[in-house]
Amino acid sequence: MTQKPATPERGEGEKTDPENPFLSTREQAEGQTVVGQQRNRLWWETKPMTYADWEAEERLPRSSEELTAIENQIIVQSPFMRNRLDWSQFDGLDVLDIGCGSGALATRIAKQGASVTAVDLTQTAVDLTHENAKVQKLDVDVIRCDVEKLPIESDKFDFVFSWGVLHHTETFENALKEVNRVLKPSGRSLIMVYYRNSIVYYLHGFYWLIFKGYMFRGYTINGVQDLYTDGYFHRYFSAKEMGACIEAAGLKPTRFSVTQYEKKILPGIPKWLDTYLKKKFGMCLVAEFEKPVTS
Repeated sequence: MTQKPATPERGEGEKTDPENPFLSTREQAEGQTVVGQQRNRLWWETKPMTYADWEAEERLPRSSEELTAIENQIIVQSPFMRNRLDWSQFDGLDVLDIGCGSGALATRIAKQGASVTAVDLTQTAVDLTHENAKVQKLDVDVIRCDVEKLPIESDKFDFVFSWGVLHHTETFENALKEVNRVLKPSGRSLIMVYYRNSIVYYLHGFYWLIFKGYMFRGYTINGVQDLYTDGYFHRYFSAKEMGACIEAAGLKPTRFSVTQYEKKILPGIPKWLDTYLKKKFGMCLVAEFEKPVTS
């Protein structure tokens, strides 16, 4: 069984640090609705995924140039996307990008010759992706919807792509079932989620629990993630747990990879050790799988 989405473990009436962007955004969402996915949407409408600093009050690109530059920013920061992901594989495919954010990866896939549909829970992401595709003169179909209830016909896509998104939905298992439904038989998928067996998970967790004293306020290693992890919901998976979820959704795992972004996983270590640790204990788990052909 995988972890449930992290939920607040604060005492009744306990106030949190208003300067913590994750907790303050969570509390704003909680003050407006009791419905999980609506809280999720409000969190991301407030903190849209544009790769700006989380503390920044203005997260939206100020120009078309800034908007389209996000793609290069992502690739530069990601050794996996730069060195290990074969972008040419998308040529000629019908591709679904789940959680399109600024549209940076949907447009990159479209430039490879794919027919791309991009979906996101928020209107902000839909608007940004529309603008990004328009500026680059690309044809990307963009839909605002909940990944757990995709308004898309079954057996439509050759490939489903999602980078750092599905661990943020309320019920991950339902999202994977929808991925299965919209994939064609023999269709493939690549998704990235947060990796629980990572150095970052435990170092950050123990820092907040022990050195910042949150263990004395009733937090656990899972719940403390609320203090520094983006999104209203966030889940971390081991490869075994992810594989079990994929199989339970009727899909077949084909490969798991571990990676991290460009910044060193630990300060001061040599590059060879940094590369090794990121491949073994990085913060990102990349799962590749396919939809079996049934008789």
